[in-house]
Parts: sequence; C-alpha cells; structure tokens
Amino acid sequence: MLSLTLTALVGLLIFRLVKEFLYNKSLPPGPPRLPLLGNLHQAPVDTPWVTFREWALKYGPIMSVQFGKDTLIILSDPKIARELLEKRGGIYSTRPRLVMAGENLTKGMHMLLRPYNDRYKQHQRLSAPVLSPRASNTYFPLQDLEAKQLMFDFLHSNDYKKIYERYAASLMYGLTYGFRLDTGDEEVMKTAHTVMTNFGYAGRVGTWLVDAIPVLNYLPLAIAPWKRTAEEFFVIERDMHNANMATALASLHWNWTKELVLSPETEGLPEIEVSYNLGIISDAGLETTAVQMAMFTLACLSYPSFISKAQVELDAVVGPDRLPDFSDRPNLPYIDAVVEESMRWRSIQPGGVPHATSQEDTYNGYRIPKGATVIPLIWKMALDDNAFEKPLEFIPDRWLGMKIGEGSDSHLSNFFGYGRRICTGRHIARNSLYILVARLLWGFNIKHAVDAQGKKKEVDDMALNSGFVCSPKSFDAVFEARSDRHREIIEREWMGAEKDIGVVLDGIKEAQKGVGLTLRA
Repeated sequence: MLSLTLTALVGLLIFRLVKEFLYNKSLPPGPPRLPLLGNLHQAPVDTPWVTFREWALKYGPIMSVQFGKDTLIILSDPKIARELLEKRGGIYSTRPRLVMAGENLTKGMHMLLRPYNDRYKQHQRLSAPVLSPRASNTYFPLQDLEAKQLMFDFLHSNDYKKIYERYAASLMYGLTYGFRLDTGDEEVMKTAHTVMTNFGYAGRVGTWLVDAIPVLNYLPLAIAPWKRTAEEFFVIERDMHNANMATALASLHWNWTKELVLSPETEGLPEIEVSYNLGIISDAGLETTAVQMAMFTLACLSYPSFISKAQVELDAVVGPDRLPDFSDRPNLPYIDAVVEESMRWRSIQPGGVPHATSQEDTYNGYRIPKGATVIPLIWKMALDDNAFEKPLEFIPDRWLGMKIGEGSDSHLSNFFGYGRRICTGRHIARNSLYILVARLLWGFNIKHAVDAQGKKKEVDDMALNSGFVCSPKSFDAVFEARSDRHREIIEREWMGAEKDIGVVLDGIKEAQKGVGLTLRA
C-alpha cells in the first residue's frame, strides 16, 4: 500500500514538472526557475523595480518571472509597452487580483484595482466630465489660490512635505467637496493619511498569505485575522468618504460631488460606490502631486545648475513684479522641461501600475498567458542609457524642442500610465506641477540645509521609500526668498487673493458654462 502511494506521489510530481516545463517553454525569457517555486525564492521585498531592472538588462525588454502561481510579464521598452497596453487594450486593461487590498479592504470599490468590466467603465464615465482637458483648465483659479498660499507658507517654514501635502489636499478637497484645508493640520487630513497608509499596507506584495493563496479567504472571520484588519481599515475609509460627501452635498456652492450625484451614470450604483469614486479621486491627487514635488525639491539639491537657467527664463518673461501664471506657460518652455524631467528622473511609480491579461496573447513569438500580471517597468525605461544621455542626472534641457505630454515624440511620456487605465486626473496634475515649479523657481532659491556646525547636509538622490507611491526618504531643504522684492510680491499676492472657496467654485462653474460644458449642479 505504501509503495502504491509513493508511486502515485511520484507520478503526480512528474506530471506537475512536465506541465511546468510545457507552460514555461514559450514564455518570454527570464531568470531560471526552481521546480514548483519558480522564482519565489528571488522575489524582491524592497525596491523591487531595482531588481527587475537588473533582470531586464540581462534577459531583454520583455521577460517573464514566476512567483508561485503568478506569472509576471515585465516590459522595459516603451514601444513594447505601448504596443501591448495601448494598442491591445482589450486584452491588457484589467488588474491582477489583490485579495487583501482589492476585495477585503475596499470591497472591490477602489477604481485603481477594479477589473476592467462594465462597472469600471460606468465609474469611468461618471467622473470623466469633471476630469476632461476642457474642465481641467477651468480649475486654474483654485490652483492659483492654493499656490499663492504655498508660496506664502514657504516664507515662514521649510517643511516642504507638509506644505506640498496641504496644497494638494486643499485643491482636491476644494474641487471634490467644496472646502479648503487652510493649515494641513485638519482632522480630515490626518484621517486621509491614515487611509492611504492602510491602503499601502494592505497592498504590499508578500505581506498577506491570502494574496498568494486566495482560497484562504473563504475561512471564517474567527480564524482569518487579515479580515478583521481589513474591516477595521474599511470602516475608517467608508466613514471618511461618506462624511465628506455629506458635507459637499450640504454646501451652498458648486462642487464635483453635486455634479456627480446628478449624473445619469449613477443609475444602479449604490451611494457608497459614488462616495468611494469621489474619495479615491481626491486622495489619489493628494499623495501623487505632493510626492512629485518632493522629488523636484530633491533634484534642486542634487543637480542645482538647472535653477539659474529656469530663473533667467522666468525673469525675462515674468519679471520681478508679479507671480508667474497660467497665461505665461507658452512662453516658459524650460519650466515645462523641468516638470517633464522631474517625472522622468526619479519616477514616483518606478514599477508602474500592474495590468493583467483577460485572455492569452502572443508577442514576437512569446506566449503571454491569460491572467498574467503585466508590469510596465518605468524605472528601466526612464533610466535607459540608449534613450537618455546621463539618465541618472537631472537635465531638463533634454526635453527642449520636443513635444511634451500625450502624443509626444519622446522616448518616454507615459508617466501617468497606459491605455484604458491611464490616470484620469493627469491634466489637473500637470497644471499643478507647472504652476508650482514656475512660482517656486521664480520666488525662491532652494538650497541645502546646514547642521549646527554650519556644515551642508548632503542628500542621497537614490534613497527612496518602497511603497505604492515611491517617495524620497526624508531630507532637509531651505527655501530662501530670492530678494526682498520677491518676498514682497509673494506676500502681496497672498494677502490680496480671493480666499472664499464659494466665490472661487462658483467662478469655476461659470467658466465651465463659458466653454460649453454641460452642468447639472
């Protein structure tokens, strides 16, 4: 009897190994796999994009990795990424299954993690009108106000992290819910940080056994501690989104919430899904813009030679007696180049946002299985020696003379994602980055901090945190007004700014009517 059991086990093992061999045979190349485990023993825990780049240099621009049952297809060439993720969007637009973050924590309601299906498309249509290019250009007055406060705040503090976060949060909460965040210390701001921290924790690769073995999610709550954790996190986020939505609906003035709840696209949607849609949009804008500006600040300390070039352009176009504004943008190509380079130099999404295949596909003779996780490796694309001279250095000049943004002729312009999953808030984000970079370089010299002995505090421009959004590790910087005149203008502009959010939002509403947008609120 024992011999029959052993024979059966050996037979099953041989069958599994043969099946693995046949499965792996036509996949793209990649690091050698172990039987049963694949590359699980090589799975990077921190900064995975660094390991993936090393593998890509060895195995080529399209490669495969096997982490247990999960097949990863890693794309490190922008042409291949566009070919698959954009031109074949019908196959590559869904998301990998994340049991902890996607199903347990957010109950399937997080737009970033939703599978590409009719429900996802309904939510996309719901938010599209307020995020379109035409609509985004009507938000300049609120971005102008928040940027004026940011400039004023830097006259009194070097806490760039808090100042950038306040700007981003106040902008997004103003548009979404109709109220500003004046200090960055508001309770809703603290709760938003908690929600984003919880989401990052729940979405961490390798943290949750249930993500590797989804069948465990059928276990009852009593013996599934991850479910209790997810439920605690869910309640915090749900209550925050619902409270913000109620505040927005009670407001006397126009805001995104009022606009979306009256949309015909809400038909059949529970209120909680609309609440989550609004909350995810606002919180996503909070984190990404603030982190990108921190990367820009790091660049100012690491490669400061570009600052004088930018200030020469600003002084010639704007002069010393007013702040740069949005109307100056066509005449400030170097500022746009600085923005583009800051997104390339140290990407805040170095590992890209994973896609997944909804059916099997082939590319250049390689098989890409149904259900594979497909990763656009931005870290490799952005730091490619063949595409960019001295890619580790911050050189805005490389973008001069090039068409920047969507449809550009650059080697890499997909900083906001690909195809049908591209970031819908990208137009607002680009406008924010432009006005903040232009005004900061106009008004301040951004310099190294010094210690108690007067010694310059050096920075490490490769010291990055490993998270869903990649941010630089903490460093110190000093924001010094370029002159008394610049300080005077910054103070004057902030003191004279219209700070009543209702007046600003109602002005935006009228501007949207003026460009022919259909409004319901």
